[in-house]
Amino acid sequence: MTLGDRQTEMPDGQWWIAKLIESGWTILWSESEGFGQNTLAQVSELSRQYETYICEVNETVMWSSAEFWKGGQQIWKITHAGDGDDLFDLSESGVLPEGFSELKQMHNSAQQNDGEGDDHIFEIPLDLAALDFGFRHENYLKHSDVESFFTIFVPKKKSLFSRIFGR
Repeated sequence: MTLGDRQTEMPDGQWWIAKLIESGWTILWSESEGFGQNTLAQVSELSRQYETYICEVNETVMWSSAEFWKGGQQIWKITHAGDGDDLFDLSESGVLPEGFSELKQMHNSAQQNDGEGDDHIFEIPLDLAALDFGFRHENYLKHSDVESFFTIFVPKKKSLFSRIFGR
């Protein structure tokens, strides 16, 4: 990865990074599916120095996940798969943070009382992480919300043909 140019607005691209002014958290944004799960060794190493979250979202199938890492270890993880038969699907592991029970109760109640067919349980992993760092994937960040936006360039892997023939 290579840090690109400073941006005056929230980038509309695959990869960017920004530090939130209010919470002090740094966001690495990737629209590469599975990026978080494909980089667990790096996340573990990073979490030895910095508390680290991985949040993954797929609104097409109403799947959401959040996990918290510290000291090289995953502390907790919570996942919702909304594409199955169980509207209340929620997988939980580890020691979940303060505020989890209230969030779960609030969204379970909303799901039970919803006549619109919305998936309220989908919100739980994302809301839980946002309690700490103050950002959700659908938020639009203004320049005044961050120290700076930077695009990130990720080199594409060369095909076998390119590697053989040097193109």
